[in-house]
Amino acid sequence: MTGHRAPRQKIILDVDTGTDDAIALLMAGHASALELVGVTVVQGNAPLPVTLSNTRKALAGGGLSHISIYAGIDRPLVRPPMPTGPGQSLAFDLPEPDLTPTSTHAVDFLVQHFLSPDGPHTVLVPVAPLTNLATALLREPRLAVRVPRLVMMGGAAGAGNATPSAEFNVYADPEAAQIVFRSGIPITMVGLEATASALIGFDDVARIRALGTPQARVAADLMDWDVRWFHQHLGRDAEIYDACAVAAVIEPGILTTRRMSVDVEIEDEITLGRTICTEEERPGPASRVDVALQVDRARFFEIMRECLG
Repeated sequence: MTGHRAPRQKIILDVDTGTDDAIALLMAGHASALELVGVTVVQGNAPLPVTLSNTRKALAGGGLSHISIYAGIDRPLVRPPMPTGPGQSLAFDLPEPDLTPTSTHAVDFLVQHFLSPDGPHTVLVPVAPLTNLATALLREPRLAVRVPRLVMMGGAAGAGNATPSAEFNVYADPEAAQIVFRSGIPITMVGLEATASALIGFDDVARIRALGTPQARVAADLMDWDVRWFHQHLGRDAEIYDACAVAAVIEPGILTTRRMSVDVEIEDEITLGRTICTEEERPGPASRVDVALQVDRARFFEIMRECLG
C-alpha cells in the first residue's frame, strides 16, 4: 500500500529583508512542507530599494530564483519612515542576481491572490511592518474573511525592542498594525517573548554551515553576522526573529501560545506601537489572537537544519 504525501501548505512571506528575513525566506523556500507562492516586500529595516535588493540577493543566492517577488509600499501609512541602525539597514554583500520583481504591485498581488480560489488555503506570514497588508485591507475589505490566518513576527506581550513599549515591526507602522489586528483575521503573534526563547549561537552557525548547501552557506554567513552583532552589542546569542514564524507554520506545536485580546496603541507618543495584550476576553476581533510566549528551541533549530539542508 502506497502512502500519500500531505499537500504542501501554501504561504506568502511579507518581508523587509534584513538578515533574519533572509533566513526565513531560505527556510520557507526549501521547506518540504511549504509552497512559497510569492514574496511581498515593504520598507522597514531599510528603504524599499535596499529591502528589495536584499530579497533578490537572498533568493538567488539560496537557489530560489524561481520565486516571484512583488515590490510594495515604500513608507508607513501616516508617519515618516523611522530611522534604523546600520545593523538593520545592512545591504547584503552577495552577488548581484539576474532576478527582478514582477510588474504587479505587492498590494495588488495580495488582493488578487486572496480573492482567488487559492486564497483561503494560503497562510500569510508577515515578518515586517504591516503596511502592505493594511493597504490591501483598506482597498479590499473582503480580505478579512479570505485570509485564513496570519503567522506574524511582531509585537510583544511585555517590553519592546524599538522602544521600551514597542517591538520594531509594529512601531514602524502602528496605524497599519492596528488595522490588521482589528480586521478579524485569525492571528498567531510570534513576538519578542517567543523569539527570545530560541537563541542561536556560534556553534549553531557552524552546524548550519556544515550542511554544505547553497542556502545553508548564505544563511550561515548572515547568522554569523547576527551572532557577532548580538554579542558585541547585547552580550548574548542572537534572535533570528523571522525564522521563528516560518518554523511555526511548518510545525505549530513548537509554540506555547495563549489566547489574548490584542490592540495597538497609536495615540500616546510614549507608548506608541505597543501591542496591548490582555487576558480579558473582549468582544470583537481582538480576541482571535494566539500570542506565542515560548518556542521549543531544540525543535526550532532542527526545523531550520531540515529546511536549509
